[in-house]
Amino acid sequence: MRSDSALDPQSALSQQARALLAAGDAAAAQPLGEEWLLLALEQADEAQQAQALLHLARCDRALHRPGDARGRSELAARLFRQQGDASGEAGALSVLAHSASLAGHHEEAIEAALLGLRLAQLRGDGAALVLALEDLGACHVWARNFDKAAEVLRQAADAANACKPRLSPLTACLWLAMGSLLAYAGEREQRGQLPPLGPLEGHLINARHLLAEGDAEAQCWWTLMQTMAQIWKGASAFAQPELQQALAQLPAQERHWLASLAGWVQAELAWARRLWPQARRAAAQLVTEADLVQHEPLAQLGELIASQIEEQQGQPQRALQRLRALREREARVRIASLASREATVQWQLDARRSERDRVQLASEAQRLEKLSMEDPLTELANRRSFEDHARAQLAAGGVVSLALIDVDHFKQVNDRHSHLVGDQVLSQIARLMRQHVREHDVAARLAGDEFVLLLRGATEEVAQQACRRLDEAVRRHDWNAVSDGLRVSISIGAAQRQEGDTLETLMARSDAAMYAAKRERQGAAVRLTDESEGEGDSPD
Repeated sequence: MRSDSALDPQSALSQQARALLAAGDAAAAQPLGEEWLLLALEQADEAQQAQALLHLARCDRALHRPGDARGRSELAARLFRQQGDASGEAGALSVLAHSASLAGHHEEAIEAALLGLRLAQLRGDGAALVLALEDLGACHVWARNFDKAAEVLRQAADAANACKPRLSPLTACLWLAMGSLLAYAGEREQRGQLPPLGPLEGHLINARHLLAEGDAEAQCWWTLMQTMAQIWKGASAFAQPELQQALAQLPAQERHWLASLAGWVQAELAWARRLWPQARRAAAQLVTEADLVQHEPLAQLGELIASQIEEQQGQPQRALQRLRALREREARVRIASLASREATVQWQLDARRSERDRVQLASEAQRLEKLSMEDPLTELANRRSFEDHARAQLAAGGVVSLALIDVDHFKQVNDRHSHLVGDQVLSQIARLMRQHVREHDVAARLAGDEFVLLLRGATEEVAQQACRRLDEAVRRHDWNAVSDGLRVSISIGAAQRQEGDTLETLMARSDAAMYAAKRERQGAAVRLTDESEGEGDSPD
């Protein structure tokens, strides 16, 4: 195993940055992530750029900067998608879903979470599936789609219990309780009173049994929700010490979303005790804390709670002002969400255009590559392509034969019938060659009227048989259909690869065999002519 000193700078940076983040020190992990990203950019390494961006997005999430996390995770997801890295893309989508949800862009958040869930399902990774279901459930909670949230979070708990080794369903249980809190607050707004708290208490009991598997943050979250349940049940006296315990458990970070939740609990406790100045300050503090961590759903909840508190005091004008502030926030979020969706759609269009351009470039490159390896007239392999195939076959060893083919008296064909007819002759011979060779053989045009066959796995005897079939096909072809009076024949010489053969020596033997066949054909033609003339000179 290599030591850290043996790692390249980029690997060393990434390892150190990830270790710090895993240890919970996001503030120290972030500058290392910035160095990692700069190095990846300098090296034009998009895979490492994606990894560095995801690391930075996770740092932003841990430091409660969802706006920064959102931009980085979105870019990381795109890069991972281009790289075909499904695991990396799922990780980036998890951060994107979380950060978009906190911005109040619920459609975008749910879309990212659903895509992350689909990737986890395709990968068959149990732990990734649990995380993806928790992400989707949390997005539905903040979107106030409580029935769907409960359905998904129960699936997450079941998936966690089904994992081997088993994973804790604590996070899913905590989100189920959080969904119940928000749902009850919504019902109180609509009906003027809280519904029965049984489901909330059930989720809190389930979570309490699992708290040993969680961390201090989970303990604080549970305590705050348990305190809220006590307040709503009318047990304010028991709620006060629990609230103090929860405040003592708040993470030591300067900003944390649980501080917003604590502000809500304090506002509810003061409301229950009818301590209106304290309730008003606590509601205002809820909005302030939520804005500090860019948590739009909790900030909007704070405006709603503040309005209800003013109404309870008999201050309708102040209540109306708070509702107006809430509506203004909601309008700003809608406008920002539409702008974000527009930017996403534009990116998707650009990506499709880029993909189309990439496909076109790949197609053009393939076409040019084909042209560079293909004879344009006959569409057979050209000399370069033939030599590449032949040298590879010879290097691989085994039985192989080579046949050289020459069109007899081709110059006379051009002179007597035109070069256009000559081109048609070459094209027709190429077509006949394709018809008389096997799929794994190579037929090529070397130059002019010279062709070659590379016959894989064929002995010289088998090659000779193939040559005779081709010669017969050329002789029987209807050349008159090309040009009246046209006669075409070919000469073929075949040779089998011998030990120590190079392409040059094998072609030389084939060439010698071809010219021997040509001389024999010409000699036979001369003898036939002499015999015909002798018969004509005999006396009557």
